[in-house]
Amino acid sequence: MLVVIAQIPGKPDKRDEIAAVLSQAAAASRSDAGCLTYTFNRDLENEDSYVSVEVWEDQASLDAHFGQPHLVELMTKAPDLVTGPAVITVYDAASSRVL
Repeated sequence: MLVVIAQIPGKPDKRDEIAAVLSQAAAASRSDAGCLTYTFNRDLENEDSYVSVEVWEDQASLDAHFGQPHLVELMTKAPDLVTGPAVITVYDAASSRVL
């Protein structure tokens, strides 16, 4: 299982557009094979920063996700919406549990 956390620095004047684009991408990504969860969240301390939290069954599922049309569309729109590159960290998790 892979846990992916991405920190995305958004442009202040693009908040509504970013929210719409990220919401669409998350909804579509949750239907990708191997996706266990996929959310975008606004940072509570910086309203122009977003955090993506994704959980994938395996590397093959994550790799396939990158070729999906909805992710390609997100990557095409992103340069106009962000102030810099996303910082993406991938964790390899052996298991998970609900507390």
